[in-house]
Amino acid sequence: MSLKVEYKGVDITGSIEVERCWLDQYAEEHGDTIKIVFRDIKRLWDIWSPEIDDEIRISDDHADSGVQFVRGLYPSAGKYEITACSIPLSAEFKRSAGWQQVTKLQLAKDIAERHGLALKTYGITDHKFSYLRQETESDLFFFQKLCNLEGDSFIIYDKELVLYNNEYLEGIEPTKTLTVKAENKPEYLNEKTITALTIKNGSVEYTVGTDTSRTKLINLPIYIDSPGTAERYAKNLFHFITKKQKTGVFYASPIAEGFTAGSVINIDAEDAKSFSGKVFMYHVRHDLKQNKTKIFYRCL
Repeated sequence: MSLKVEYKGVDITGSIEVERCWLDQYAEEHGDTIKIVFRDIKRLWDIWSPEIDDEIRISDDHADSGVQFVRGLYPSAGKYEITACSIPLSAEFKRSAGWQQVTKLQLAKDIAERHGLALKTYGITDHKFSYLRQETESDLFFFQKLCNLEGDSFIIYDKELVLYNNEYLEGIEPTKTLTVKAENKPEYLNEKTITALTIKNGSVEYTVGTDTSRTKLINLPIYIDSPGTAERYAKNLFHFITKKQKTGVFYASPIAEGFTAGSVINIDAEDAKSFSGKVFMYHVRHDLKQNKTKIFYRCL
């Protein structure tokens, strides 16, 4: 299957000539994005009257963007550029709200439904919160902060909010191994951020990490109802802050078959053996015109 472009549910591939097309897929902390540039010599786009938040989808043999929502429309001499994101525009509006005795899954369902999304979960342990307050924040920014405390992450793909537990997904045993050679233009980064973390709320305090030489202190605005909750929050925040201490990037051409953001694989790094082993692919950039992929991963 060659590159296919759908706009508002209509296949427009035959009406345009695509020059460039990138699909960025993320497994955490970011919505998927599209950037596509095509020739528009006949000025059809002025007739079609495209608008912000219109639905667009691109796909080929290796990748499918799912439905995304237009964020930018840029006409120029004989060309048109469109950028899009998997996150509905409504989810980026700031709002204030409060909840009492609400569970994590109730909150996730509420947010998903408010923005026309279905909800899927993987490995989630539900917890109840005595009180939560959202102060002039977008729903997803607010929910992301809660997920950081809970050891969870989420993605939005094809009109679905997919909520997963980090430990659950990272614990999956890889079924594929990819050898990274010099021709893949690898880059490696190994850095230290913090060695310990202390969280505090009022009189409640908890520290995780035995090496306190580089300790970070975070005063949490959220109510901590027990020592067990304090321990959970501290461990999960420590993982969130330190998870990208050892990362790598490489290219695959043609597009890496079956490797998508959120995949857990083994890599064999020929020129940096300390980076070989189990990794989590948190960002994958597909160039659908050049038929190549840039893969960003963190070591597990």
